[in-house]
Amino acid sequence: MMLGGDEREGSLPRFERTSSGGGYELYSSNNDDDNTNTNNNTNGGGRMPFRDVGSNVFDQDYSDDEDVDKLNANADVQVDLGDVNDDAFDWKTFWKFVGPGFLMCIAYVDPGNFESDLQAGLQFNYKLLWVLVWATIAGLHIQSLCVRLALSTGWHLARCYREEYDKKVVRALWVVSELGIIASDVPEVIGTALALKLIFGFPTVVGVFLTSLSTFVFLGLQHFGVRKLEAFMGSLVAIMSLCYLGELVYCDDVHVGEVIAGASIPRIPSTTALFIAVSLLGAVVMPHNLFLHSALVLTRGYQLGEKSLKKAFKYNVVESGMALTVTLFINFAVVIVAATEMQKITDPAERAEMIDKPLQNAPKMLNKLLGSAAKGLFAVALLASGQSSTITGTYAGQYVMDGFLKLRVHPGLRAFLTRACAIVPSLTVVLIAGDEDAETLIVVSSAILSIQLPFALIPLVKFCSSSRIVGEAFVLKGRALKATNVLSGVIVCANVSLLLMTLFTSRYVNASFGGIVLGMTAVLFIVGYCYCIYWLLDQPVRQNLKSRIDQRLGLESSNFYNDNDNNNNMNNNIEEEEEDDDEGDQVAMLRTQPSS
Repeated sequence: MMLGGDEREGSLPRFERTSSGGGYELYSSNNDDDNTNTNNNTNGGGRMPFRDVGSNVFDQDYSDDEDVDKLNANADVQVDLGDVNDDAFDWKTFWKFVGPGFLMCIAYVDPGNFESDLQAGLQFNYKLLWVLVWATIAGLHIQSLCVRLALSTGWHLARCYREEYDKKVVRALWVVSELGIIASDVPEVIGTALALKLIFGFPTVVGVFLTSLSTFVFLGLQHFGVRKLEAFMGSLVAIMSLCYLGELVYCDDVHVGEVIAGASIPRIPSTTALFIAVSLLGAVVMPHNLFLHSALVLTRGYQLGEKSLKKAFKYNVVESGMALTVTLFINFAVVIVAATEMQKITDPAERAEMIDKPLQNAPKMLNKLLGSAAKGLFAVALLASGQSSTITGTYAGQYVMDGFLKLRVHPGLRAFLTRACAIVPSLTVVLIAGDEDAETLIVVSSAILSIQLPFALIPLVKFCSSSRIVGEAFVLKGRALKATNVLSGVIVCANVSLLLMTLFTSRYVNASFGGIVLGMTAVLFIVGYCYCIYWLLDQPVRQNLKSRIDQRLGLESSNFYNDNDNNNNMNNNIEEEEEDDDEGDQVAMLRTQPSS
């Protein structure tokens, strides 16, 4: 892609392999005919070594020495955006974008969400439906930030972390992110084990062991390509939708007026309702999902240029909105079924049992109230939810490991390791405490995810609100920036509140000596945690991706800056410095010289 005056909107970049074999060179906006040194070496005038991992984020064998045609055209799905000046919505083009949103939306319908939905319906009927509506709207906006970052930089969120922070901070954030991914896998293990128990009668212990087989399912899926995987995941979402549509068909006493009122009138009847409302919000906005979605966007390849990328942004956001609308229906259905049918339970002991362990007891109650078909539908939906969440969680972990550490692990091994870490606590609880306390792990995992969320959300918002990172064309400004800051503040505060409520309502924090020590430890942890959040908020953005953004947007740019060193002065000599530490994570710097 010729930059500057010769740049054509929608053209693909032009690369050449360096003679040293160390990478590729991207022609700059300088006139190549005027450069005195145009041979293919790393000191060629007016060229910038292109050291990116490429768009094919599913390919585990990519490197800087990929075929040049793959550097921009190696995405799994090539999309022809047509006339970038035509703002008309084209359904044929849109179909090429369908897929990433349906992988991303799995986090909105995992077993942890079902747990919160059942609690909301059982205890407060339809009164908390509005939380789901606003949480989904907030989720769509947050996911659009992931799209914004990926399209403007060509990097996913974890990669931006690596370029922004020093090694110690990056490794600390990586550990926190990995703990969050493992925590998100615990509800999948428990949910899948309970589903297998309902369908086949397996003991929960056996079901926990059998969940490891999903690793082999993942190994089989990855060989068929991303479109097949997206279709498979979409089919699981469709199965969940059909199951809960069937549940609604069995419900014969739904109060439509109350449903509409519950979805449109914000109200918090009690402190317990506040706890459940915060749980609903925390279960919807998942930290690992931000890493996942920003990487999934890069599976599409299209023309570079400001208008092209803005058009791609529109299609991505519409596709994400469509997927999240489906998940909103599923969550609504769970709440409505719980509120409509299970409220018919009059025995206080049965009601207390339902509220205490909703995932385990809901099928039994559904069978009693609506028949065995309803019980089977719930079990199938729970199984589909657990398995789909397993696959997307594995991908998220893959991107996190690659982005933070530049460490690429075979996806099957990655799935096995994550699942092994999640199985250990699940199996321990089931063996020691039995099925009764297995569901408690879902509450614990929600608290861990609440801890991790600010460390994913705050940098994302800071990146998208900095023109140094996403460029002037994609930077958040004015009302959009203010709304994003308010929304992010509400989400972070809600999750911190959930953490506090989980800690201080725990039966382990009590008047005993051990309980007092645990409470004091929790207070110290919260103080340190709040300081870490403040540190993230206070840190200025260090990167300057101006030249990279200008290349992608097709803007005139004759100066190229080192992404990680903004203090270098431009001069009139041809000089290229490449800082390549043992991690190999520094981006090459090239300073151009005017023609003699």
